[in-house]
Amino acid sequence: MNILAFETASSICGAALFVDSKMAYKDEINKSKIHGERLPIITKNILQDSKIQIKDIDGIAISSGPGSYTGLRIGMSFAKGLAASNSLPLIPVPTLLAMNYGINNERNNYCIMLHSHKEYIYSQHYAYGKPVSEVVFEKYAFKKDELIYGFNLEKLGVNFSSSAPSVEAVGILSIEHFANWKKENINEVVPNYVASI
Repeated sequence: MNILAFETASSICGAALFVDSKMAYKDEINKSKIHGERLPIITKNILQDSKIQIKDIDGIAISSGPGSYTGLRIGMSFAKGLAASNSLPLIPVPTLLAMNYGINNERNNYCIMLHSHKEYIYSQHYAYGKPVSEVVFEKYAFKKDELIYGFNLEKLGVNFSSSAPSVEAVGILSIEHFANWKKENINEVVPNYVASI
């Protein structure tokens, strides 16, 4: 399976190409406010370098949120444009679920958090590597002995282990869940903003 994947839900901007279900090319950087300019360029470069044409792609995976309103809007619009013009399905991948992908913690209860703005976060609780709550938007409150994985939480004084959004995880999860997550009608795919203040 050949998948083109994008991550734009935070300050991370990334594109990756999976060929025969394996990641063949990746271009990812952690830098704010570059997504709109950078995403088309790195996508074009990846396709040129790989010699893969859009007609050889089986679907386009996109980190669907929650996260940065602007980042999600840019990534989703770009992915939808490519999908619509090439009659490809979209595969929306929940951002916090993708952040969970690289966590090797199958016993403990833990929480994944992504900083929104000021003291607000998106959070979701996990147990044995699986989500056990919905994603919520809330003001961060310290909880003793809470095990936290997350991204961009430094300013909140949170004791956490880093688990950043990753275009590689978006691509892997889109392949694993392709049959259930793919949307032929791209208008059904919208960013999951959760809530904002």
